[in-house]
Amino acid sequence: MHVHAADSHGNPDPEPHPEPVSTEPSSTEPFSALLWADIEATRTAIDELPFIGRLGDGSLAPGHFSYYLAQDARYLAAYSRVLAEASALAPNAAEREFWAAGSANCIEVELELHRSWLAGHDADPAPGPVTAAYIDHLRAVSAAGNYAVLLAAVLPCYWLYADVGERLHAGYLARTSDVPHPYADWLETYADEAFAAATRRAIALTDAAAVTATTVDRALMRAAFARSAALELLFFDAPRLHAPG
Repeated sequence: MHVHAADSHGNPDPEPHPEPVSTEPSSTEPFSALLWADIEATRTAIDELPFIGRLGDGSLAPGHFSYYLAQDARYLAAYSRVLAEASALAPNAAEREFWAAGSANCIEVELELHRSWLAGHDADPAPGPVTAAYIDHLRAVSAAGNYAVLLAAVLPCYWLYADVGERLHAGYLARTSDVPHPYADWLETYADEAFAAATRRAIALTDAAAVTATTVDRALMRAAFARSAALELLFFDAPRLHAPG
């Protein structure tokens, strides 16, 4: 989920630095288009990960899938608190309500992971190095108290999940094999229109925040977005490096 690979120990790379081009929103395209273009290499790298390909075709090792889900539960517990902080910083009731609902949904999804997917496994392992790095990044941005930058930091979790999920689900629907797909139920979750709508709303709110942000803040938004995207890439690749066995 991010542009930079891990080093030989599986540790996240240093912070990425956006190219020194204009951070002014274009009169013809939203600021989010610039953010999305910034992470083109990251998006390509995600699509090329063995984890994504094997999740899609059903050949992913069960241990890798379990590790991913257990770390996702850890991540969502922290992400829900960061979204709650976004709600507290929001400038109006509608935005406060949106981020508060996102925070509550994270808690719901985390609990469902424990009830269904992680039952009978080591459901509460310590955060892996990538999970810990991602959580630390989001907490640091949240603690700075800059609403626009925080939105940019939380947006990749929405946007990349929706983007990857759309292709995974399409591939799942197109498969012709009669062999049951071991992750069919998981892939079906990618068809959730409510999540797609929430992603569109998160993008729109980030664009709105960028309009009134300073030039410095827009540069910080780009850096925060790129760093979160980079950590998304590492998160998808983490089972290969850290899953037991």
